[in-house]
Amino acid sequence: MGVLGMGIVGGLLAIVIGILVAALFLWVAAKIVKIEGASYGKAILATIVGFIVAGIAQFILTFIPIIGAILGFIAGILIMVFIIQKFFATTFGKAFLAWLIDFIIMVVIGVIFALVAGVSMFTMLPK
Repeated sequence: MGVLGMGIVGGLLAIVIGILVAALFLWVAAKIVKIEGASYGKAILATIVGFIVAGIAQFILTFIPIIGAILGFIAGILIMVFIIQKFFATTFGKAFLAWLIDFIIMVVIGVIFALVAGVSMFTMLPK
């Protein structure tokens, strides 16, 4: 397998792992909010559908000058909440709380990874 093939396989593997981790965070958030019938399988499906639909909406809205990015961000949030509501058969309020907790978990884990990576980069600098 050449370099290009390894890059494609690595990229696909990163996407799959990213979806599984994001779905895990969504499932944990759904459990915290006490959404009945929340399962990891539903979280995986909601994550995949949400990423695709919200991504398309955000892409389209970013072509609107000046406010497109803000509209895309807001539309992405509303689409994800709507998808969580439908996949988990819950109320809008619980779906929004699940999304918010999911978002907070992702930010906290991202900051932790960034700090660990930053510290490890400084240990590799020449003295």
